[in-house]
Amino acid sequence: MNNLFHSEWLPLTVCILSIGTLLFFFVLYRRMHRQQQQQLRSAIEQLRLLRVLLADFQKHRGLSTGILSGDSSLQNDLSITRNQLDKSISQALQLETRHQPQWHILIKQWQQIRQGSESNPAANLLSHHELIRNTTFLIEDIASELDLSSNSAQLGNLSCIWREVVQTAEWTGQARALGTGIAAGKASSAAQRVRLRFLHAKIKQLSTHAFVTLAQSETGLLNLQQPQHTINEFLLCLEEELLNCEYPKIEAKLFFDQATLAINDLLGMLDAALTDLQHVTKEY
Repeated sequence: MNNLFHSEWLPLTVCILSIGTLLFFFVLYRRMHRQQQQQLRSAIEQLRLLRVLLADFQKHRGLSTGILSGDSSLQNDLSITRNQLDKSISQALQLETRHQPQWHILIKQWQQIRQGSESNPAANLLSHHELIRNTTFLIEDIASELDLSSNSAQLGNLSCIWREVVQTAEWTGQARALGTGIAAGKASSAAQRVRLRFLHAKIKQLSTHAFVTLAQSETGLLNLQQPQHTINEFLLCLEEELLNCEYPKIEAKLFFDQATLAINDLLGMLDAALTDLQHVTKEY
């Protein structure tokens, strides 16, 4: 009798256990999926904030270098940029992220620069270079952790955006800062022109590689003509106004604005990539 009872209930028991196991794994999957979505949203939020900080750190570097080199007309723009940075840093202080140590370094470096402790253009450039280098490293670190393997075909251009495009924007930013200082001082040394020529070569090399890569990508950004045009215009300005003359005549503000157009178009490509990322993650 007992054997018969057990044999009748065994299939039902197995069925219940199977359903229970499936429910357990389904709940586990849903929990993991929600965690992945939260991580993606956090990563996108951080990347958007870093993109804003990168642009303003670079702008602050160029403007402050121009002022330290003798052009006080840039002071109003510098004050506006500092206010924008203060707002962004306030947002950064509220972040909850696994990258807290790297964020802490950025915030501390900015606070030191914000105090205006550097009194000469060369030292000012170096302190900004270190801050911005850490900013680009953090962008790459966060971007590299995005788990979007199932959407790799849709997001095939992102790795180029995080690396080559961001790096091109930074080389352009360095050229803007150094060139603005030279234009403000109305003179350049041989060492400064050597550095500018190096930056000119890096910008041309990296931008060319990025545009070719994105043009060949399945999801390459449609509008590459505008950033290509502004980069080429800036390279021409750099060559004609600063590289080929020891005593430049171009106004510091004019040179700064010319470089800014190129940087804004490059960072606009980053904005487009983040928008694509936002759309894909909604379906993830």
